[in-house]
Order: sequence, then C-alpha cells, then structure tokens
Amino acid sequence: MDTELLRDIPVLRLERCSPEKSGLVLAAYLAQEDLQKAAARLLERDYFLEDISMVEVSEGFLGVYHFDHFEMPGRIALRVLVEKEAAVLPSISKIYDGAAWHERECRDFYGVTFPGHDNLTPLLLSAEDEALHPLRKETKSLKKIMDLIEPGDVLKESPGFSLFAVASEPDADAPPEAQKKATTKQSTGQEQQK
Repeated sequence: MDTELLRDIPVLRLERCSPEKSGLVLAAYLAQEDLQKAAARLLERDYFLEDISMVEVSEGFLGVYHFDHFEMPGRIALRVLVEKEAAVLPSISKIYDGAAWHERECRDFYGVTFPGHDNLTPLLLSAEDEALHPLRKETKSLKKIMDLIEPGDVLKESPGFSLFAVASEPDADAPPEAQKKATTKQSTGQEQQK
C-alpha cells in the first residue's frame, strides 16, 4: 500500500491497518475542509467509493468513507469528525457520483447536511419526517471513538490530535490539589479536540 497516497493532503492522523482485523490497509483522519481534496486524489488513483456511513459518538458525528481499488488490494477509510451543533460535511457527490445516495441516506438518518449536494431531498423517509433522524442516539448511550475503533499503527499524527489519547490516572500519592489539576487538564485537553 502506498502510504504516500495522501502525501500533500493535511491529515490529522494516518494509520496503517491490519486487513485481517479491520478490512483496511490505511485509515486517515481529516479535517472537513480536506475531505474533497482527499476524495479527488483517490479518484485520480483509480479508487472507487464503496460507501459512506455515519457513526454518532460522544465527540460528535464521525463520517466514514470507504474506498477500494480493483487492481490492487488496498481498502482505505477516510474519517472526518464533525460537531453535533455543526453537523456539516462537504459533499463529494461531484467527485464520486455514487456519493449522492449515501449522503442523502446520512442526512435522513442522522441530520448531517452536505453543502454542494444538488438534491438533499429525503431518500428513505417521507418529506413529513424530514426532522426525524431515526438513528440518532440518546446522549447517555454514546461511546467515544476510541471505544469503537481499534487504531492501526500510527504513521503520522498532528500535534493536538487526541481522539485516541488515553487519560492517565492522577498520581494517588500526589496532594489532592495536584490530582484535581491533572484531571482538569486531561478533560480540557480532550474538549479542545472536539
């Protein structure tokens, strides 16, 4: 697998994955503004879009884009996290025509919108149910990304990327003020990544 495939595209984290465990060879976490550029690069290299799915997690919505190649093994996932309050991902339907259906499905089920999409009318739900998003979960039942996805071997990671950061336990021998400070620092560090 060509790990240089996304060389000049800013990735937040790039992982080499085990196909036996995940079905992937590469996973890239991107900022939403870099999604279209990454999708265009994959199209240039003859990758096809398998699917687009959405996962609601405690950090927001994780858009998952799976790509594969007919001539060489190399299933790739592009993953983009967006906040619930701003559940917007740029459409890739002008790059991959097949994305149009998947984006409409994600909009129906989760309420994520895709600027640049020419037809975001409900696909599976009726027009009267446009505000109903049946796959949304209650906040208390949401899990963190790190509890749902087994990370691959990190090839590259931007400073500040903390979706897989494990919070360390405060030192039990430290004074209570230091324990509280360590816990506060951990929680604010994770909040900033949202």
